[in-house]
This record gives sequence, structure tokens and C-alpha cells, in this order.
Amino acid sequence: MAPRSTGCANCRKRKIKCDEGRPGCKKCQIHNTPCPGYRGMKTDGLEWRDETLAVAKRVERGWRSGSSSSSDSDSGAPVPPTERVRALSLVEKPVATEYTVIPQAIFSAATNRSQMFDVSMRLYRPTTLDEQPKRAHISDFSCLQKTINSKSSPALLAAVDTISLLQLGVSYQDQTFFEHARRRYGQALTCLVVALNKPDVLGNNDVLGAMKLLEFCELFRPVAQQGSWISHVNGVENFLVQRGPVPLKTELDNMLFFHARHSSILQGVLKRKGIVFAEPKWMKITKSTEYTDSSPRLFDVLVHIPGLFERADNLIASGEPTYLNGIIADLVTAIGELQEWEAEYHAALKEPAITNVDVSKFKRFSRLCDNKTFPLAVDFPDFLTGYLQSIYWLYLFTIQRTLQDVLLKYPNGKCSILMGDLNKQILQIAIYMCQMMPYFCEPDASSMGRFATFMPLVFALKYFEARGMEAQQDWCQDVTDAMFNDGINPPWKLDLEKGLKPGEKKQIP
Repeated sequence: MAPRSTGCANCRKRKIKCDEGRPGCKKCQIHNTPCPGYRGMKTDGLEWRDETLAVAKRVERGWRSGSSSSSDSDSGAPVPPTERVRALSLVEKPVATEYTVIPQAIFSAATNRSQMFDVSMRLYRPTTLDEQPKRAHISDFSCLQKTINSKSSPALLAAVDTISLLQLGVSYQDQTFFEHARRRYGQALTCLVVALNKPDVLGNNDVLGAMKLLEFCELFRPVAQQGSWISHVNGVENFLVQRGPVPLKTELDNMLFFHARHSSILQGVLKRKGIVFAEPKWMKITKSTEYTDSSPRLFDVLVHIPGLFERADNLIASGEPTYLNGIIADLVTAIGELQEWEAEYHAALKEPAITNVDVSKFKRFSRLCDNKTFPLAVDFPDFLTGYLQSIYWLYLFTIQRTLQDVLLKYPNGKCSILMGDLNKQILQIAIYMCQMMPYFCEPDASSMGRFATFMPLVFALKYFEARGMEAQQDWCQDVTDAMFNDGINPPWKLDLEKGLKPGEKKQIP
């Protein structure tokens, strides 16, 4: 039996030979006719065709038909996105460019994945990062695009698909993306379990990359589960501990290590427990990194903070002031090291790192939140400066709050910082952390900007609650409602009462 023709439908209809070119055959080009694509020869093969219009119609039908879960009336009428979600995600819908338009014809799963990941990263990354040299600390996964291919770990491929679908769902407010992301997330977890049981897994950066991406996926509401972010952070940390410290040779090596260390520091601060990356053998790794900017030095200071908090909490719980003055001195030293870092960083910049402006300058934020408790906002020259400044404020705030807690417990402790001055400094940083929110809400900051506000916002909220500052507390809640209603999910389901022990609901002078 003669093999079935695999030419395009137009050529088969005309009964002419088709050259089966990609993305369309030349005969259709000659006749100025869109090529409809080809049917596959293998029964078990996949043939990728352009189904953009079909998908769009299905999405439209799904939205129009609505569902019982998306209706707020007995009639079951579909409910459109809230005005705040429209303001946040649809009004600022990404402009179509040569980089963000997925081609109409894609005939390869690998090409499709690469294109979708590239689009999602361009929607996630702030625009000003393109003008900055690469930095190890930035939560940017773009370098993974250079490594993913058909031979990559199935866990990594599934994780890349998941994060791409989640970001596209947030940017375009399309529930179809979220539904596919949930299914792909489940597949990624299954593939990860299989990969972790292989004997040579510790040398596989694909698996480590998948773990980091799945950890990041937990910051999106469609797949987030209570406690899963911490579970992923623990998994990555255990993976690196079993592998042991190794030199950072490639961009991917640096990205994976610095991301893992930053997540571990944040988790250590929340749980108030020392972390493994503070050990000397791990500290040596950063000395060999090619990243020579000031950010690694900042994190070299931060890595010791969780251990300081653990010691301070043990001191407070025991009621035994044997090591009181030593712990106070170490906390004061950490504050001084951070302040020294900030002074050197600002001195190296070509323009002021911080500028006070009227909050109305930030159009999107003003449109989303009309609470004017903080009429002034903080502006930064670029995203990188704002990102590092936000990290500096967050961790300086937590150290000062811990020192404040120790001095409240032991008012006779020897401290070079007067209690009155410490209270003023803490309040000022809490205000700064609030005033920087408008900058990170603007379109230029992209999704990464809002991720940078997670912890500063909740720490400020807990602080205002403890002080009984209701207006500021309401502002934090209003901003939360405005900024995180489109699928991005702050990981506040952690054990915050334990993690924020120094900020328990008690009156602070």
C-alpha cells in the first residue's frame, strides 16, 4: 500500500506535490494562501499546529459561560475581573513586541517552551535590569533558557512550563493559563521525586534548577499550598548540603547558589534559627565568585543574622543574662556592618539612591490605592538600587527589633545605642518600607517588584499592629488588597507568630 501523503491540506486538495516546508510550504506561499499545516505520519507522533484562534475562542466561551464559583449572584451570571485586578493587570497589559508575540506557527515542543519561557521572563523582569550588569543575587531565572533543551531533566522542563504559565496567567489574567499551570505543577513534582531517587542526582543542576523554580511557583496563588514554600527551601538547602561546597564556575552555578542562600537566609529570619550557609566552608564559595559588585558582601553580612536571632531568643527565653552583653554587642556590630555597607554602596552610585517624592508620581499605585496615610513615597534611580535598598531596610529592621526586644527584657544591658534612638530608627525604617511600595508597584518594576515587597510589607504590618498604629496598619492592609489580587500570593501562611516573635502583639514604647 502506498504511504499516505503528508503534504498540506491545500496541496492534497490540488493534487500537487508539497515540499512540506516549515512553517509553511512554498506552494502556498506562491499562491498567497495561508498554509494549514500537515498531518503526522507516525501514529505515536505529535504534530504542532497553530491553534491560537481556537484557544482564544475556547477561553472566550469559558469566560462568557462562567461558573458557579465565579458568580456572586443567584442567576449564575459570569463575574468579570475586579476593577483592581483590571487596573493592575489588564490596563497595563504588556505591549506586543517582537519579543512578546508568540509566532502563529510553532512546530516544535522545544521551540514552544523556549518562546513561552522567554515571554514570561520578559514580563517578570523589570525593564531597567536590561541596562544593568548581571548580578548573582537577583531573582532572575532567564539564564535557564540557555540550558533547557530536549535532553533536559523532565522535572526541569515541567517546572519551566509551570512558571511560564503562572506568569502569563498573572500578566494576561487568563484562567486557562492557571488551570494548565496546576496540572503541570503536579507533573513537575512527580518528575522531581523520580529524579531525586537517581544515584547521580547531586551533580545534576537541572534537578536543582527545577527545585528552585518549584519553590518560586509557591508564590503564585493557583498552586500555592500552606507550608510548601518552606518545604521547597528546605529541600534545596538539603540538596546543596549533601552535594557539599563546590566552586561557582558558570552563570547557572552562581544563580542557583545565591538564590538558595537568599531563600535560606529569609527562612532563617522567619524561623529565627541559624543556617548552614553561615559556616566558614560555605562562606569561602562567595570569595571565588565572578560577581564583584557590592551585593555578595551584603549577603555575607546577612547570612549570620538568623544565628544571632536564635541566640537572642534563647537568652530571652532562659531569663539567664550570662551572655547578655555579648549578644547585645554582636547585634550592634551587625547593625554597624549593614550601615557601613549602605554608606559604601551609596557612595559608589552616580546619583542619589533615595529621593522623596509625592506619592501621586506613581500613577498605577495611586489608581489602585487611594489611602493617603503616607503622602510621600521613595523613588529610586533603577530597580537594582531599589531592590538592594529594600533588602537592607528589611534586615536592618529585623536586627533592630531583636535588639529592642533584648533591651526590653534586660533594661540594664550595656548597649551603645540609646533605647530612645533605637525606637526612632525602627519607626523610620518601618515608614521607609511602606514608602517604597509605590515604586515596586509600577509597571517598570514588573512582577519582580511586587515579589520584593512581600516581607517588608508584612513586617511593617506586624510592627504597626504591635504599636497600635491603626491608620498605618489599615494602609498596609489596603496595599496588600490592591497589589496581590491577580494571582501573586505573599507566603504569609507561614508560622508568622513564631517567625515574628519580636513583633508579637504587645505595646512597644
